[in-house]
Amino acid sequence: MPLDRRQITEAALELLDEAGLAELSTRRLAARLGVSSPTLYWHVKDKAQLLDLLAEAICEDAFDIDTTKPWRDQLEQGLHQFRALLLKHRDAATLLRERPPGPNRLAHIETTCRILQEAGFTPEDTAGIARLLTAHVLASAETPPKTGGLQGRLDDFPAVKALGPVFARATADDLFALGTEVILDGLAQRRK
Repeated sequence: MPLDRRQITEAALELLDEAGLAELSTRRLAARLGVSSPTLYWHVKDKAQLLDLLAEAICEDAFDIDTTKPWRDQLEQGLHQFRALLLKHRDAATLLRERPPGPNRLAHIETTCRILQEAGFTPEDTAGIARLLTAHVLASAETPPKTGGLQGRLDDFPAVKALGPVFARATADDLFALGTEVILDGLAQRRK
């Protein structure tokens, strides 16, 4: 059976999910596909192109936004849908942060910009807000740094020490919801 880009992309997504972005290599991918590296390079010229294919595959699903709802609800729908796409694959947020947007991701950005412009935001605000929203979702989908081992080092930081249990309880989902609410509340105020 001849090799095609779809097969390569699907195998690369499986490898990404199993090994992570740091361990993803064209050599490992070629071995998974049962081909030599030169055969793989016949279809994908280098690792950068492979990463671009992966980023596009992750963003393949279009946003399904209910345009009859108010702008704030439309943005919230888009944020949740974008985060759901990222959470399907290991290291997806890191990958998207490192790769330039292709057509699928540009379609997501287009949707966000359309919502913001129709809501009356200026071009300058629209561009900045679109980047802010993307950064919020990417950050919410990345694995947070470990905070263990801080006991005994917080004595000079009483506010942080007092909030330690609260910090420990907050999940990535909680932080995403809080961040989304704070950002959308701020946008509503700015729009007035």
